[in-house]
Amino acid sequence: MQYKSNPKVLITGVAGFIGSNLCAYFLSKNYEVCGLDNFATGHRKNISPFLENPNFSFIEGDIRNLSDCQKAVAGVDYVLHQAALGSVPRSIWIQ
Repeated sequence: MQYKSNPKVLITGVAGFIGSNLCAYFLSKNYEVCGLDNFATGHRKNISPFLENPNFSFIEGDIRNLSDCQKAVAGVDYVLHQAALGSVPRSIWIQ
């Protein structure tokens, strides 16, 4: 892969503690950042500083939803997967 001057990074779980700190770091390095979160454990206040940044885009969605994931990875160079739930029973999605 050829190096780009401003790569695009997808951060799942961007509204969590680790995801939002990664987002701040990559935005400070002039990366484009797409954040994906469903706010199951993350908080809107964690991404509010980034909403006016032209290099930041946000998708409110769920990693368990294929179309949300397909939308999120479009044009992305790197994926930093931080989305998680703190318990196995809460992680199981039954339709």
